[in-house]
Amino acid sequence: MTRIAIVTGGASNIGWACVQRLAQDHAVVIADIQRPRLPLPAGARFVETDITSASACQALMESAVGDQTLSALVHSAAITAPMRPIAQIDPAEWRRLMEVNVTGAFLVAQAAIGPLQRGRGAAVFIASRAGRTGYAALNAAASGTKAHYAASKAALLSLVKSLAIELAPDGVRVNAVVPGSIEGTMIPRERWPELAARIPLGRLGTPDEVAEAAAFLLSDQARYITGQGLDVNGGTWMT
Repeated sequence: MTRIAIVTGGASNIGWACVQRLAQDHAVVIADIQRPRLPLPAGARFVETDITSASACQALMESAVGDQTLSALVHSAAITAPMRPIAQIDPAEWRRLMEVNVTGAFLVAQAAIGPLQRGRGAAVFIASRAGRTGYAALNAAASGTKAHYAASKAALLSLVKSLAIELAPDGVRVNAVVPGSIEGTMIPRERWPELAARIPLGRLGTPDEVAEAAAFLLSDQARYITGQGLDVNGGTWMT
């Protein structure tokens, strides 16, 4: 039976790295609002998907899985916004972050429950260190914390726990990868040297390193792990 994996936000950054990694042993479906710029791995295909639409998420599952089962789900789709103090955040911008990062994750999860249950699959949600700390990109300052992004990722970590509890009786595991500062388009390249100097391991992480963490949590090697957030941050946040 074909092992099917869905990666939302799979067209770029961490999502694209997850596509590359999972394509080694899955038929990967990339769900995004834009097609990847690079050629797709063998066996992968693209389904244009707006994760803020319940009907689009249901259509994604029907297209990707059909009457088969879902082995793996990586939810990486998310947006960010400029750093600014809470007093200066436009309510519309707050609502948009929550719509994509929280409601989008909920709708993807809701649509995936049946296919995951049928295949006793596993899911990984890509969160953020900001959801642990309340501020983004090591910027613990009154000048701005990016509170809407941080709050959305904290909500995602809570959603992961709720899903893990509800789906455990069906043998479905749900976890999160919690990246710190990772190379990619969400952090302007000109900030990389400054951030690297503040990271104990002395560099930003790479999307491939996050993808490897996700692949581990999806694998049988992690078969007794659920409801957890695996931090991948170079030592910038420790429990």
